[in-house]
Amino acid sequence: MNDYEAMLRLETMRGMFLCANQLYSWRLTPDFQLLDSNCPSEKFFYDLLIVSGGNSILLGHFRNSRMPILLNDRMGFAWIAAADMQTDALTGIHLLGPVFTVEASESYLMSLCAQLRISAELSGELMRQMKLVPTVPLSMALRYATMLHYCINREQISLTDIVYENTAIDPNLESEWSSTNWHGTWEAEQTMFESIRTGTMKPGTSALTSQFSGGRVGTMCPGNPLRQAQNELIVFAVLCSRAAILGGVSPEGGYNLADYYIQRGEVCETINDVYACIAELQMTVVQRVQKCRQGNQSALSSACIEYVATHIFEKIRLDDMAQSLGYSGYYLSKKFKKETGIALKDYINREKVEYAKRLLSSTQASVMDVSERLAFSSPSYFGLVFQAQTGMTPGEYQNKTIKKEEASHENDLL
Repeated sequence: MNDYEAMLRLETMRGMFLCANQLYSWRLTPDFQLLDSNCPSEKFFYDLLIVSGGNSILLGHFRNSRMPILLNDRMGFAWIAAADMQTDALTGIHLLGPVFTVEASESYLMSLCAQLRISAELSGELMRQMKLVPTVPLSMALRYATMLHYCINREQISLTDIVYENTAIDPNLESEWSSTNWHGTWEAEQTMFESIRTGTMKPGTSALTSQFSGGRVGTMCPGNPLRQAQNELIVFAVLCSRAAILGGVSPEGGYNLADYYIQRGEVCETINDVYACIAELQMTVVQRVQKCRQGNQSALSSACIEYVATHIFEKIRLDDMAQSLGYSGYYLSKKFKKETGIALKDYINREKVEYAKRLLSSTQASVMDVSERLAFSSPSYFGLVFQAQTGMTPGEYQNKTIKKEEASHENDLL
């Protein structure tokens, strides 16, 4: 990063990080020598990062990857690191931090200091310096990493590109984590609940971090950020399903939504996957409520529409639907076509394609993943159905959407 415009862009971004969340910035050489920082205790935290072995982990990472990394060091501090790359050569390292992604008590840090054999003098200083360290939700820290990488390298990446490394937690110390912090999320939770119930929450809003920005998401699994994220998904799924039921979704449909996404979250192997699942859940539930509130069909057609929405991730068979609703398949098809003007089979394919479009444009799912998730018999059949309705293949649609978002993102940052 040699040109004046790039340096100006970086300085502007560093100022924004500082103003937004008291997030300090650091510039280091390729061999991890400190160049400058806007942290008032730069030497203390720099030395602490070295003592905790964070420098070795970060240098080892950037020897093999050019993607950003979110590191939870042995002291429980999180650091966001991005590489300044020039023709694939590392020319510098940029850090944001330290932050806590899950709040820790003084007793936890004191126990950790004892385990690491840190002197009493350094331990006392650590307790004083804790006041400088903000708590940033993990999902927001990951977004900061994408922003930092873009600012340095002018390359847009996704949350799934970020490497997460956790070397902090000794399970024997979990009982020392704070569990009595002020949450302050009740009002925001009610606002979120109401916006889902009325179908007015905008898809794409970061469900947990923005709606609960007035307070803190509770620590539900101390010392295990992945489990913490999965538990947040469970809470959000339950809230969403109940709000959706009050918004007009059938109780069975609401329960199925919660069950499906909780099960999806339980098999996620990375924090990024969990937050992607949360975003998809939010998008799905808002769409379901909006569809229910717009409906003016008969009870039978509405029941068909609700059945399709509830079973969108399954292979929907006419006989199964008819049996579930208590009608013959022939009568159901004829009645639905007469009232809506579209054949039931075509409606099912249309809804699956609409859902596929949202997945392809708002998640990192591949075409094959989307095909399997929506229970198409094969990716090739999925492609035929998709192209018949949109005029382009799923891959073409996804590439077009990505390019459009990249252009919009770049314009926002200019």
